[in-house]
Amino acid sequence: MTELQGRVRERVRAELLRHGASGALEDPALFAEIDTMLRAAIDRSQPAALLLPELLGDPSTWRLDTAIKYQSHRGAAGTPIVFVKRRLLMPVLRWFYEFSRDNFERQRRVNQVLFACVQELAIETTRLRHELRRLSQNPSTRSGRPESIEGR
Repeated sequence: MTELQGRVRERVRAELLRHGASGALEDPALFAEIDTMLRAAIDRSQPAALLLPELLGDPSTWRLDTAIKYQSHRGAAGTPIVFVKRRLLMPVLRWFYEFSRDNFERQRRVNQVLFACVQELAIETTRLRHELRRLSQNPSTRSGRPESIEGR
């Protein structure tokens, strides 16, 4: 199974490079690491496990509502209008509604995956910044060897 995944990954990498992807992807090991990180982010992309939607605030302000609600502010005079919308217009426009709803669902999934990837990249960036700060504060670990060895 690992061999099959490797061949598929290599085919995807070659296709991306052929279509003008970053030259950094020419390194198979780097591509494998990127692929693994993004797949892990996607696997962990449960809506409750993402920070970005929490930062966006109330979901009703940014999430699309695809349900059609038939109502009228006209009181009793609005009843015939709602009837016409439900019984005449909606059947005619049902195909458009279904098409739009399917596209909105696809976009919701893409957004969820992108949120997960952005979160994973933010985590990795923060880890690297902490590591960089730690290394810059401790000059003896800059070359990976203790100072006593460097002085010889």
